[in-house]
Amino acid sequence: MKVLLLGEYSSLHNNLKDGLVSLGHEVTLVAGADGFKKIPRDVDLDSPLPSILGSVHRRAKLFRAISKIKNFDVVQLINPFILYQKFFPGLHCIKKIAAENRKLFMSASGDDAYLWRFGKAALRYSPFDDILKYDLEAESFYMQEDAAFRFNEAALKMVRGIIPIMYEYEVSYAGAENRLPTIPIPLNLEKIQYRENRCEGKIVVFHGLNRYGAKGTRHVEEAFGFLAKKYPNDLELIIDGKMPLDRYLKLMERTNVVIDQTNTYSLGVNGVYALAMGKVVLGGAEPESLTSIGVRSSPVINISPNAASIVLEIEKLLERRSEIPQIGFESRKFAEEVHSHVKVASTYCDIWNKN
Repeated sequence: MKVLLLGEYSSLHNNLKDGLVSLGHEVTLVAGADGFKKIPRDVDLDSPLPSILGSVHRRAKLFRAISKIKNFDVVQLINPFILYQKFFPGLHCIKKIAAENRKLFMSASGDDAYLWRFGKAALRYSPFDDILKYDLEAESFYMQEDAAFRFNEAALKMVRGIIPIMYEYEVSYAGAENRLPTIPIPLNLEKIQYRENRCEGKIVVFHGLNRYGAKGTRHVEEAFGFLAKKYPNDLELIIDGKMPLDRYLKLMERTNVVIDQTNTYSLGVNGVYALAMGKVVLGGAEPESLTSIGVRSSPVINISPNAASIVLEIEKLLERRSEIPQIGFESRKFAEEVHSHVKVASTYCDIWNKN
C-alpha cells in the first residue's frame, strides 16, 4: 500500500512507519519534530522563524503539504487538532484529504475534545485537573469548549474510522459509530537494545520529566522525598527530562526502575520504551487497560495517583531486588509480544483493509 501518516506525537507514527516499511509498504511521514523530542520525518512542518512569522510559516507549510496529499491508499491523521488553528481551514483540509485519497483514518492519541469531555467523565481518575493546574496554569482548556467539540465531531464524521491507542481513548469514543478496535503503541524494537537489568549497588529509579501535570510528577516528587530519607544507601532517585529522544534513552540505560505516568489507566510511550529496554516499569496497568489491548496480564506494576502507592511498590522491589533481572526480561518479552512495530503495523493494515 501507499500510506501517508500526517502528524506526530511521541514517535507513534514514526514507529508505525518503520513497521509498515518492514512489511513492504511505501510510507511518507508528514509532521513536525514534536517539540524538544526532535523526531525524524519525511516532510517537515516546523519553522525556524520566531513568533508570528513562525506561526504563519508553519501554517503555510501545512497547507502546502496537504495540497499534495493525493492518491494514497491510506492516510492516517494523528489527531484532528493539528489542523485546528486560527485562520486555517482545518475541516476543509480534512474533507479534501478524504476526497482525494482512497481511505482516511484518524488515530485517537494526544489531547482532543472527546477525551476532555467523555474521557474525563468516565474515568475514575485522570490527569485533567493536574494538567490545568500545573501545565496550563489555567481554570479551563480550549479542548473543553463547544467549538472544539464541534470540530472534533465534524472531523470524526469525515473519516472511515478512529483507532484508539489505549483505553482512555477507547472509552472516550465509546459512543462513536466508527470507533475501531484499540491498537497498542508501536515501537521499533530493533532500535532499542535490551540489556540484563542488573542491580549493582543502589537501585536506580527514574521518572521522566515531560509534562509535570499530565505525568503526575508531583506524586513522584513526594514519594522520592520520603524514600530518599528512609533509604539513602539503597536507592538513587532521578527526575529528569525535556530532552531529545536519543539523550532521554541514554539516560534511561543506567536505570533499573522507571516510573511512567502516575494518573492514567494505561502505559504511555515512555513506559513502552522502558519495557523494551528491560526495565521494571511502574505505571498504568489497570484491568480495563489490559483488556483494551487484548492481554490478560502485564509485567507493569500498576500504581495509583498518590505517593503512598509509589512508595509501597518501591519498598516491595527493595525486598525483591534479586527478582529485578527476571522482571526486566519479562518487560522486554511483553514489549516484543504486544508493542513490536511489525506486529502493530500488521494490525493497522488489517483494520485499514477491513474498513
